[in-house]
Amino acid sequence: MLPPHEPLPRFIPPMLSVPHEAFDSPDYLFEIKWDGTRSLVFIEDGEYRLVNRRRIDMTDRYPEFAFMARLPAGTVLDGEVVVLQGGRPHFPLLESREQARSPLKIRTKARATPATYIVFDLLYAGFMSWMTRPLVERRLLLDALVREANNPLLVFSDAVVGQGKAFFEQACREDLEGVIAKRMNSPYLPGKRTDAWYKIKRQAQLICAIIGFLPSGKDDFRSLILATDDDGKLSCCGKVGTGFDGAMRRQLNELLWSNLRPKPIVPCKIKGKWLEPGLFCRVSFMERTSGGDLRAPAFKELIVRK
Repeated sequence: MLPPHEPLPRFIPPMLSVPHEAFDSPDYLFEIKWDGTRSLVFIEDGEYRLVNRRRIDMTDRYPEFAFMARLPAGTVLDGEVVVLQGGRPHFPLLESREQARSPLKIRTKARATPATYIVFDLLYAGFMSWMTRPLVERRLLLDALVREANNPLLVFSDAVVGQGKAFFEQACREDLEGVIAKRMNSPYLPGKRTDAWYKIKRQAQLICAIIGFLPSGKDDFRSLILATDDDGKLSCCGKVGTGFDGAMRRQLNELLWSNLRPKPIVPCKIKGKWLEPGLFCRVSFMERTSGGDLRAPAFKELIVRK
């Protein structure tokens, strides 16, 4: 019989990373940045809970993870839910899994496109917090736990030490999202962004026409509506709502609200306010979705052409 213990926390805010360029350092290990849904797994009382970073319980959405209930009680894992295709994360397939709600659809998709939990950190073991221990110690115990579980849907996130630049270049060649750098002696800091964890992301860039915007009140905007040239034809490619500092936001507001027109210059399913031609911007993004939108775009530069 196990000795008395405190129950596991209902939720732990995941540790976060800050953006950085690729670098080498013997103090850091480098992992693939998995293109999935960040999630924690809590195991106790013969059951498990899968909870994403927004505190949403996703246990019922992934019945293929039922085996996790047999992991050692008192364990908390940190990792990413991914759907792999050809050994690589496939985000559209994951989106399809995330959107399934009916039990029949969930079971059908679980059989057709099973998810994998790629685990990279151990927060609790035996109902005791390991978060103050160095990352290398947590990963040693985690690696042993994954080996003991011996299930293909539970994968330990391997890492290299020191050679971050070469590892990032390899990740880009293999069309992966990027790399996470983690200081090897660092504790786990729930909800914190520090120099202990860096995210190094692959980014493409594109010049887009600003064809409209979503307003915020009577004199501000929430996001810009963009279009780009696809095989000689201008077409809507979604919205961008990040990357603006205060000065740029003021400049954009002066231009946006003084160049309104009643209809968009190209067909667009987004509802917003529309602009006369002449405003462009450079944006960074990860990839184009199957519908043609920019995924994870960020505003970089305003370009005005008259």
